[in-house]
Amino acid sequence: MKTLQNPVIVLSSLALAACSSTSSPPTTLADLNHPESIKPQSFIMRGSVVIGPNSQTITPCDSQQQFQLSLPKSLMTQATSVSQSSYDAHYGELTGYIEPPSQSGDNGDYAGRFIVTHVNVLSGKPQYQCQGYPLPTRAFGETPKPWSAMFNQDGLALTPAQGSSSQLPLEQGELSEQRREYQFDDGSLTLSAHYCHPASSHALYGWRATLNHKNQTYSGCAILGNTDSTLQWAGVYYAASKTNQGFTVSMQLSRDHTAVTRYSYEGDQPDVVETGYWQSLGHHQVQVVMTRHDQQYLVTQRIFNAKHETFTAKQEKVGHTVYPIANGGLILYKDYHDSVGLEEPNREKKPTSLIGSSDYDENVDQALRRYFAEHQLSSDNHHYRWLTYDLNGDEQAELLVYMDWQPHKDGSLLVFKNVQGQWVFNSQIKTRLPIYLDHTSTSGWKDLIMTQRHSGQSYTWSFNNGHYTRLDKETSPPHKATLLFAGGESPRQQGIQL
Repeated sequence: MKTLQNPVIVLSSLALAACSSTSSPPTTLADLNHPESIKPQSFIMRGSVVIGPNSQTITPCDSQQQFQLSLPKSLMTQATSVSQSSYDAHYGELTGYIEPPSQSGDNGDYAGRFIVTHVNVLSGKPQYQCQGYPLPTRAFGETPKPWSAMFNQDGLALTPAQGSSSQLPLEQGELSEQRREYQFDDGSLTLSAHYCHPASSHALYGWRATLNHKNQTYSGCAILGNTDSTLQWAGVYYAASKTNQGFTVSMQLSRDHTAVTRYSYEGDQPDVVETGYWQSLGHHQVQVVMTRHDQQYLVTQRIFNAKHETFTAKQEKVGHTVYPIANGGLILYKDYHDSVGLEEPNREKKPTSLIGSSDYDENVDQALRRYFAEHQLSSDNHHYRWLTYDLNGDEQAELLVYMDWQPHKDGSLLVFKNVQGQWVFNSQIKTRLPIYLDHTSTSGWKDLIMTQRHSGQSYTWSFNNGHYTRLDKETSPPHKATLLFAGGESPRQQGIQL
């Protein structure tokens, strides 16, 4: 177990290391001639997970490519326990590595086979949760009362069920693959690698949490940070020489860990395209495996030594045979212009704005119609925009709807609480844009900052007695506030009509 005692190291290593659950990279270099030396660095793959009796797949966030899943029997049992029926789509964060797909049946159509070693989280609907990146390690529970805690640059932010959140500076910590311990003044947080399946939630979490603070013990579940630290290698690379060869070589390593190698020839000869996957072998090596050659199943493998954004491969393995690459090997350079959008995001950057959706969603529509029926309101000729956000740290996204009220020109924010997977109306606030999500919390819920319709003054709305209520003191959005419904489009201009 690794012990960190220097406060500077703790804040930069623990709080940011809490952004990722990838394994430690190997210390020895991999060699195609020695397959036992090739040890991929495990990473988190996020996306839409489907687990059925005969097929298990994951489609990474913002990707159209499927990977076949390989789960141990123990994980298979745990994962299927959160599904209401076979082949339901869930949002998942899975830790593991990739191997080539087999050629049997339709397996060869997959980019690769993701070998799952641990489930970080499996819950909810993919379209609502893929936007949550990067997120740090966080813990939450119902014992003794609802609570949540999340790592940030200043340590650990603890939000109990009653009262305001507290910032707890970290003093030291000990990290291992099966256990993580963090110490701070007046308490500690311990995470253990045991699956956690709350009775009130159709979700599976990868860690159990115990937090002690001021003679109070909190227990619940935890999720490690979902940053894929290996994305530093993602990008587009080109061969060093583009002359006297008769063809050029380019390689794209995408954020979903798919890979494309393209050989472009002079004249009218069509390009040759190979597709497959890539993964990190540590700080200095990247494994690129092509599984299809011009749509035909063929497994080829290269191990690139990486130095200062330069990739060099001396050999290539085709099937079970290793061949030297002609002319001293293949040298590729990263093109920063073409790599925009593929490279690793800034893990320290927090979201500054969330754009409301104008896409129809049946669950959103039904929640609104229940609200209108319960309050005996007419739903005719109203428009709205919507978004989802976990306001109370329980890993279940609340629904926020910004709506106009015709024939009036008023606007309102409707907040729907997530109760066991269903959105139940909670609060209505008459306001106008902009709306801000503050970094502070009250009674476990994020504070909101909104502008009054008539006065144009901004006030904080905090969660008290089960609903959002306005504080009397005038305020202004702080630097760390997140803008909700960014863009300023009114529902009447660009929204959904009930």
